[in-house]
Amino acid sequence: MPEQQKPSVIVLDEEEITLADLTRTCRVRTEWVMELVDEGVIEPRRRTGPQWRFSATTIVRVEKARRLQSDLGINTPGVALALQLLDRIDALEARLRAAPSRPDADDSD
Repeated sequence: MPEQQKPSVIVLDEEEITLADLTRTCRVRTEWVMELVDEGVIEPRRRTGPQWRFSATTIVRVEKARRLQSDLGINTPGVALALQLLDRIDALEARLRAAPSRPDADDSD
């Protein structure tokens, strides 16, 4: 039986969502999202008033965190570290892609 895929959704950074929207969309508990905030995994755009607001792109980060925790059994501080390292890898790969290509040293005579 083929695995059912989730529909793809385009999320814009300019869009904001509430804490309730985030927990409902990602199917996670509010307390766990607050742990992610405490560990620096995600950060609300606004903490004023009774309702925290997040960038809609936070959904992607929370989904990654949830998969790390559920699939690999990593605790919240471990999730924070893993995501920090994944961010660093992404940044380094982006720098490599942006760098002008250089011929390999082995190719020179």
